[in-house]
Amino acid sequence: MARPREYDEDTVLEQAMSLFWSKGYEATTMSQLLEETGLAKGSLYQAFGDKQKLFLKALERYLERGRRDLRGCLNGAESGYAGLRNWLLENARPSIARGIRRGCLAVNTAVELAPHDPETRKVLRAHERKMERLYEDCIVRGLEDGSLSSSIEPAAGARWITNTIYGLQIRAKLGMSHEQGRETVESTLRSMAA
Repeated sequence: MARPREYDEDTVLEQAMSLFWSKGYEATTMSQLLEETGLAKGSLYQAFGDKQKLFLKALERYLERGRRDLRGCLNGAESGYAGLRNWLLENARPSIARGIRRGCLAVNTAVELAPHDPETRKVLRAHERKMERLYEDCIVRGLEDGSLSSSIEPAAGARWITNTIYGLQIRAKLGMSHEQGRETVESTLRSMAA
């Protein structure tokens, strides 16, 4: 008879995600993962497979949370412009956790792993496409409600938002101030506003 699991999978994934987010994939050791999660080596391997599989599962959790947060931000806004503004300002805040500017796990992973890890690159590209579809929907909404410039082509505008957010996240890790982030957002929005 198999022994019942003695851990909560959600908790373990959150702990692993936090560690990968703070240290990066390559710098995170199995010993650190075992210490952080409290799992024995055999339990971790049995439950999640190897380090990469655990990382991808934690990354997927992070990405889905980001898409959920974006949907909430955009859907709760009074206009397409307001939705984009709220999301961009949220991303302009320097991402600081435990005194470390962690940035965005997706952007960090794209920089660290995507150039040489096809599986991770595939996951990130799929996420990027989903995010850009949400941005496109918001831009279309802004075109329809008159809050965004009619010169914006939705797909190109969505890529612009993606590039702006990636830049904000990387610059936050380098010490960009909140004011500098806000200036970047406001400049982007001025270019998009009706």
